[in-house]
Amino acid sequence: METERFRVQCGDCFGLCCTALAFSASSDFGHDKPEATPCRNLDNEYRCRIHDRLRPSGYKGCTVYDCFGAGQQISQVTFQGVYDETTKPVMYALYPKMVHLQEMMWYLTDGIRPVTRAIHPVLEDKLAELDALTHSSPEELAALDLDQVRGTLLPLLAQIEELVQTPFAAEKGRRTLPRDWIGKNLAGQDFSGLSVRGQFLLAANLSNSRLRGVNFLGADLRDCQLAGADLTDALFLTQAQVNAAQGDAKTRLPERLLRPSHWT
Repeated sequence: METERFRVQCGDCFGLCCTALAFSASSDFGHDKPEATPCRNLDNEYRCRIHDRLRPSGYKGCTVYDCFGAGQQISQVTFQGVYDETTKPVMYALYPKMVHLQEMMWYLTDGIRPVTRAIHPVLEDKLAELDALTHSSPEELAALDLDQVRGTLLPLLAQIEELVQTPFAAEKGRRTLPRDWIGKNLAGQDFSGLSVRGQFLLAANLSNSRLRGVNFLGADLRDCQLAGADLTDALFLTQAQVNAAQGDAKTRLPERLLRPSHWT
């Protein structure tokens, strides 16, 4: 599936991430905002007034967030561009569900690589099934059991991980993962073929490290130092995780991910 499907297109969205979601004042967000309420920085055209200066204005969290293209999908496909007092409440309620569906599709698409060729038909069938769900009516989306859908996905993600990491198996046995990553200086090491699934890598220094084939599913990379690191074929890495980390021009990313503008 084309990467553009998951690329955020704010021009085709009604500012849903800035309206539907709630956030609290913190180092990442400049003020409290309840759910289903427009951010005070949102203009009448559903555009952010401070988009070009979010970080210095205290809205670092906004520069990290990524909806996997759910905003335009629910705005233009589910509700066919109709945004009024009748559709707004339903749209706000269904938006998080669409984000999860698009995220699941991102992971499956990431798993379609030459090394996983043996299971491509199964992955493509599941992708088609999820794509059909993203084209459901509002009523069908509301009734959808996400936990059930996610349960059918997990075995496939496990198969993908096994196939992607098999080439690193010989070296993998000689490596160990830290018990605690937060703030640790682990620069210049080789973690290829290992898994940091669900780990907190906050402010860890992985500069100039080799991270090929590493499973990043659900890992927290806020302020993780990735300058000069090699993530060429990192697994299940998302744009939001990359946005939250700190890299530079020498950081090697998977082709489907963009280099954040705040990386220097």
